[in-house]
Amino acid sequence: MEHKDSQVEHERFARVPHLWALGTGTVVAGSFFGWQAGLSAGFLGFVINLSIATVFYMLLLFSIAEMSTAIPCGGGPYIFAERAWGPTGGYFAGIAEALKIVVTVAAGSSANAAYMNSVLDLSSAWSPIWWIVFCFIFFLLNVGGVALTFNAQVATTAASLLFLIIFYIGSISHIDYDKWVVAQDWEYQGGALGMFSGFSFVMWFYLGVEELPLAVEEAVNPTKDMPKGIILSFATVVVLAFSTLCCSSMMSPGASGVLNALAPLFEAYKTIFGDTATVRGLCVLLVIGLLSSFHSFIYCSGRLLFAMARAGILPSALAKLHPTRQTPYVALGFVTGFAVFADVVLHYTIGDDVLTSVLINLSLIGALVSYAFQISSFIRLRLKAPDMERPYRSPFGMPGAILCFLMVFAILSSIIYQGSQSTNFLISVIVAIVYFVVAGVIYFWRIKGKQNVTEESLQDNLVSPGAVDEA
Repeated sequence: MEHKDSQVEHERFARVPHLWALGTGTVVAGSFFGWQAGLSAGFLGFVINLSIATVFYMLLLFSIAEMSTAIPCGGGPYIFAERAWGPTGGYFAGIAEALKIVVTVAAGSSANAAYMNSVLDLSSAWSPIWWIVFCFIFFLLNVGGVALTFNAQVATTAASLLFLIIFYIGSISHIDYDKWVVAQDWEYQGGALGMFSGFSFVMWFYLGVEELPLAVEEAVNPTKDMPKGIILSFATVVVLAFSTLCCSSMMSPGASGVLNALAPLFEAYKTIFGDTATVRGLCVLLVIGLLSSFHSFIYCSGRLLFAMARAGILPSALAKLHPTRQTPYVALGFVTGFAVFADVVLHYTIGDDVLTSVLINLSLIGALVSYAFQISSFIRLRLKAPDMERPYRSPFGMPGAILCFLMVFAILSSIIYQGSQSTNFLISVIVAIVYFVVAGVIYFWRIKGKQNVTEESLQDNLVSPGAVDEA
C-alpha cells in the first residue's frame, strides 16, 4: 500500500484551538442525544458505566496521542495498524474505522431529523427531507476548503457549548435527586446485567474524540499541537458528559422519563423555560449542537476514505481532490450519499423509533474493532520499535495500553449481549458480521495479491527508527 502524504501539498491551517474545536465538536452531540438510552441501567448504573468508559477512553487517547506524533500521517487507525501489523492489519483496521465513521454520519443525520421533527412538532414523514438538506449543506461546507471547515467548526462548537452551559445553569433550581431519581426507583435497573447491556450508549458521550489524528495533515505543528488538542478535547467532553447526565436526570421528567425522550436537551429546555411557541422557536437553534458533531464526522470520514483510497485499499476515485479547494470531494459525496441511503432504508424497514439507536450500535461495533487494532498497534510498536522517535509518550505506557486492550473485548461483548436481547439491535450485530466477512473476501481475493509493498518490507520498516512518513 502506498500512502505518500507528501503527494498532498497544501498550506497547513489548524492550530490547537482548531484541533480542540474539531475534537470537542465531534463529540458534543453526545450531550444532545443518544446517551439517554443508557439510563436503562438506572442513574447510578449509568454513573458507574460512564466512569468506566472515561477510564477506557483516557487510556485509549493517550496511546493514540503518542502514535499520532510518532507517525504523523493522515489516515490514523489504518496507518498505525499497517506500521505495526503490515498491510493486512492496516486494511482491517481501516475497514473497521470506515464502518464506524460513515455509519456515525448516518446516525447524526437521523438524529438531526428527529430533533427538528420534535421541536417543530412534525411527523416522521419529514425526516427524508431533513436528511437530504443537512447532508447537502454540510457536503458543500466541507468541499469549500480547510479554512472554511475549521472556522465553521469553531463557531458551531462554541455555540453548542453555550447552549449546554445555559442548560446547566438553568437546571440548578430544578434539580432534586430524591424526587426525580429515588422516588422513581431508578437508581439501579436490572442489576449487573442491566449495567452490562446498557453500557454501549454510555460510549456515545465520547465516541469520535479519537478521530482528531485524521486532521494531522492540517496541523501547523502536529508533534506538539496534536497531543494538546486531543487532551484538551477529552477533558472538555468529560466535564460535559457528567454534567449532562446529572442535570438531565435530576429534573423533570426524571431519570426514567429522560430514558424515552427523543430529544432530551429540548425536553430540558421546556422544563426550565416553559413549553411556549417562543421557547420552541429558540430551541430550533439547539440543532447547532447536533450539526457540530455532524460536520466533524463528515470531515473526518472524508479524510479517512481519501487516505484509504490513496493507499489502494478503497477505489482510487475516492482519492480525487477538488482542483482548486484541495478537498476530497468524491469521498465526501460518497459519505453523505450513503448517510441518506442508510437512513431511508432503515426508515422504511424498522421505523424511526429505533433507527438512530441501531445505527449507534453498529458504529460502536466498528469503533471497538478499530480500537482493538489501534491499541494493539501501540503495544507492538513499543515492543518491536522501541527506538522509534516519539515526541510525545503516553504517561500510562504499556500497562495502560494492555488494560485498555482487555477492556475493548469486555465492551464489545456487552454490545453483542444487548443485540441478543432485541431483534432490532441484533440487526446491528448481523450487519457488522456480514460487513467484515465481505471485506475479508474482497481483501484476500482482489487486494492482497496486488499490493506493491509486501508484509516483509513493512516489517523491516517497522523496526527502523527513521521509518516515519512526514505528513
